[in-house]
Amino acid sequence: MVQKKSSKSVRRKRRAKGPAKTAEKPFLEIGKLVRNLRISKGYSQFDLAEILGVNNSYLSRIENGERRPSTKIMRKMSEALDFPYDELVVASGLLSPEFRERQALGRDSGVLRDIREIRAALSRLVPPMTTLGTDSVRAGQRRAIPLFDRVPAGLLDEANVVEAHDDIEKIVLADDELNYDPKAFALVVKGDSMVEAGILDGDVLIVSPATDVHDGDIAVVQVNRRETTVKIVYFEGDRLLLQPANSRYKAMLLKYPDEVEILGKVILVRRKFIA
Repeated sequence: MVQKKSSKSVRRKRRAKGPAKTAEKPFLEIGKLVRNLRISKGYSQFDLAEILGVNNSYLSRIENGERRPSTKIMRKMSEALDFPYDELVVASGLLSPEFRERQALGRDSGVLRDIREIRAALSRLVPPMTTLGTDSVRAGQRRAIPLFDRVPAGLLDEANVVEAHDDIEKIVLADDELNYDPKAFALVVKGDSMVEAGILDGDVLIVSPATDVHDGDIAVVQVNRRETTVKIVYFEGDRLLLQPANSRYKAMLLKYPDEVEILGKVILVRRKFIA
């Protein structure tokens, strides 16, 4: 006769097996950082969740290392917790401090450019958190430029970009910030293909069509006059290599200028934009 196991014995075995099945929490670093910053500010989870405009369950999962906050939420955290946005991004794993040494943005034919040169270039492009408002504009003449979320085809055919796109939202910058380029425009980044170069979803790029683009520069390009994207570019004879700064994406080699058009060099990146 088979003897039935007691319910207590079954429960004990289930409890014993439980921890072995628990998945490792992938975002512990950002979770611990947010929790410690919150506590140091004297906020409860409910307090911070209300400030961020999220529910408490979402914030709890972040602090427990189960979920990575979005870049939009990290911007709000930076302000609420008085902590640098860039450091939150690094802690979240989106932009690791080691990636520059671990990857050299290479391809089969070898390293394209020394990573320290790219890092130095990016330090000039990506300033500390700023606001595109009157306080951030340098002295000198200012003017409005259009802010696109997707660059329309034939943009550079227009004699006056601002007048041609009068219905588009504008931002005001100093002429020297625009490289004195009358066709300069701004573009909101969508996606994470350049995240390892410090250019994140939601960042605002200032683009100068009149500024020369060389190998290794970050540029905004348009593929087949439809898709607008930002990439590191390299000239390969009659082709143009579009190199992402994210190991999850592959480079594209397209016929130039038939399949891809360079719209301009990225001359400035703003981490925070307030209309």
